[in-house]
Amino acid sequence: MLLLAAGAALLTPLPTYPFGRDQGVFACVADVIARGGVPYRDAWDMKPPGIFYLFWASFALFGRSMLAPRILDLVWTLATAIAIWSLGRRLLSSWAGIAAGYLFLVRYIGNRLFWHTTQCDGFASLPLALAAIIFLRAETRRSALLAAVCGVLVALAISFKFTLGIFLLLPCIAALSSREEPLRPRLLRCGCYVVGCCLALGLVAALMWRAGGLHDMVEIVFVWNSKYAALHVPAPLQRSLLQELGKFLIGVPNAYLFPIGLLALVGLVDLGLRKDAGRVRWFIPAWSVALAASVWVQGRYYPYHWLPVLPPLALLAGQGLRTIGFLLHRGATRRAARALSAAGLVALLVILTFAYWRFLNWPVRHALGRVPRDVYLRGFDRRLSSDFSLTADLRVAAWLRDHTEEETPVFIWGFEPLVYFLADRPPASRFLYTVPLIADWSPPEWRQELVRDLRRKRPPYVLVVHNDVTPWMTGSWNDSAEELAGYPELHRLLDHDYRLCHQIEDFDIWERTPPSGLRAGVETEPADSSDVLPAQSPR
Repeated sequence: MLLLAAGAALLTPLPTYPFGRDQGVFACVADVIARGGVPYRDAWDMKPPGIFYLFWASFALFGRSMLAPRILDLVWTLATAIAIWSLGRRLLSSWAGIAAGYLFLVRYIGNRLFWHTTQCDGFASLPLALAAIIFLRAETRRSALLAAVCGVLVALAISFKFTLGIFLLLPCIAALSSREEPLRPRLLRCGCYVVGCCLALGLVAALMWRAGGLHDMVEIVFVWNSKYAALHVPAPLQRSLLQELGKFLIGVPNAYLFPIGLLALVGLVDLGLRKDAGRVRWFIPAWSVALAASVWVQGRYYPYHWLPVLPPLALLAGQGLRTIGFLLHRGATRRAARALSAAGLVALLVILTFAYWRFLNWPVRHALGRVPRDVYLRGFDRRLSSDFSLTADLRVAAWLRDHTEEETPVFIWGFEPLVYFLADRPPASRFLYTVPLIADWSPPEWRQELVRDLRRKRPPYVLVVHNDVTPWMTGSWNDSAEELAGYPELHRLLDHDYRLCHQIEDFDIWERTPPSGLRAGVETEPADSSDVLPAQSPR
């Protein structure tokens, strides 16, 4: 209970976070599901299906808002911390397990803000931690049934991130390497790990096939993604694995979290040198290495890609803390060892508390009511200093709500799917953003499909976005507005059937004209949003 209470306090900033672009995609697909659509067939995205249905479930449980998935993330993360504590208690010690649970929570919430939480990579940590617990029981009891359950949990993690299937190698290696029983039961358990995983994934595939989305899922997630993974990421967005691993261990950008990485290295060395560690303690280092390899396989080192590595990292850090305490008691008198241990723990708490407050005082102050909601949301734009503007999305969404009826489709030619969710308006095409229509390796039929969708659904407004350059996803240094020059079919449709009627920051709003409509002037809003942002923005 103490871990739950302290964990909930540590995660207080999480429910205050708005959506970033990624969460906007997940929410938009969840809306399509709620309207009876199917991912991939009716809403294009490259992620596995689990994240979309989890967002859909959060809206069903907590209401349709930016708050709902954040609440689910908080509960999910607390459950992951409990699973880490359980693993640490079984594999290491009670104190190491408790320390690992706390360090996991501090590392999760204290390192990244809204963009890098409530991500599919983070949600995959809980089923993997539960799979590790079941694996230990399956090997201890030599149970084929528990091995199959472990495989099912790995499949659940794969439904959030396909590269995490590498985790399945660990229980299989453990079963095959055991010398305490005959070969046949070991082969049986190994087969059950694999069969349980494959049956669960087969069920997902069958459900997608029945819904009519399997073909599109395979085309996007496997065929399109394989070419996307081969795209060269321009510098300085891409560094070597060792550089990115070093940044991860230090805790960049919140480098005051470095004690967790240092403790993890101590724990890794300790487990590697122990001769009495037992055959299951190799599992934590192997877990860390396997999931680091899953990051490397993706060919990108986005910060949230490292989230599945946090549970084994926290367990290693818990073991490192225990190891330092053991060495102190071994090399000094009992009184001196206790004094040094207490001083070390106080220093660790001071550093981590400083790291937490330095990085999170802004959302904590908002959670305590000291920062108004509109000021808080505008602050995300100042902190990002990138191509994404939350306040612009909010303003455009408010404009669309004022100028369209409910369930009226609109279309955004840009990388701003969050606007669909904030405006509560369905997209006029399954292409929620421009990436699949700009990338050179995409089928040309997709561009024809988009034009057909727009001609059939006749959205009253089409939004064209400037300054949304994403070369790490498309290989192009042009923004969406500039890409129109290479898309003559869409350009002609806009020129013939629409007129530019309004501008809000980086958004050009094109209004559909009647057959005899005349081109009118363009209405432009000021760039400063301080006088137009609603006092209570959607949550």
